[in-house]
Amino acid sequence: MCLAFLILAHRLPSQVARLFDALHHEEDTFILHFDRRAPRSLHELGRRLARTHANVRLLPARRIVWGGPVMGEVQVEAMAAALAADRRWTHFLNLTGQDFPLKSRDEMLARFNAAPEKSYLSWFDPLDSGGLWRNARERLTRYHLAWPWLRQLLSVPGLGRRMGRVLGWKNQTPWIPGFTRRWPDFFRYYGGANHVALSREAARYLVEDPRARRIRRWLRAAGHPDEILFQSALLNSPLASTLVNETLREIDFPRHSPHPRTFTSGDLPRLLESPALLARKFDARTDAGVLDRLEARIHPTLQS
Repeated sequence: MCLAFLILAHRLPSQVARLFDALHHEEDTFILHFDRRAPRSLHELGRRLARTHANVRLLPARRIVWGGPVMGEVQVEAMAAALAADRRWTHFLNLTGQDFPLKSRDEMLARFNAAPEKSYLSWFDPLDSGGLWRNARERLTRYHLAWPWLRQLLSVPGLGRRMGRVLGWKNQTPWIPGFTRRWPDFFRYYGGANHVALSREAARYLVEDPRARRIRRWLRAAGHPDEILFQSALLNSPLASTLVNETLREIDFPRHSPHPRTFTSGDLPRLLESPALLARKFDARTDAGVLDRLEARIHPTLQS
């Protein structure tokens, strides 16, 4: 039994290298995607890992816009690359460059081996979530714009803020004003986190099945489709009964914050006791000690 990992990153090359070393096993498959705008040192790391490790594939660098469709597209491309690279892996896990494992490879394999047909992802009904997504309906009915040049324009001090205020885009993904999309009638809408551990069958379904492809195409203009795609495609599929509403991640989202809190050494009791397989997020520049302790737990024989 072996696994497939995707690492998505756009910065912190030394921390990405540390994450890769913590996870790496010659029998597993690793797919890497580093944002086109990432520092040269990160792209050099990717080329080196792909050159020196037979089980590493480096995807062509694309520019990922926050809240845009490319995030989901790249992950499906990574699933396709992993399926083509190795026929043995049973589960596909997506990670960012600021994730880190909480469990050893043997513990991960034991978890998946206990129920090899299961896939793990979170989901909820956005229209009945008690306000969790305040713009839940608009995520589908608006035609969202994920154009890199528009994001650059909106980032211009003063000008971007005025544009966003006039067009109603404040702190939201831009959309075409005055245009409403028809509500989709060929799938039920689900939302959730963009952290998954999918069975090989689920990954293949997302890549190859015409029904999944249709949902993928429709969601390209949705708001934050990376938080809708996997849930809506798989829960509307024949694989729905194999899904477990759990991410296997330890993450701390402060109330009303769009970003998770960065874990530090003060969180070690929580992290060491967690049943999750992975955690995010970490920043070695803020606290490298927490990574040292987690690394020692995962690879005790490497510590001297």
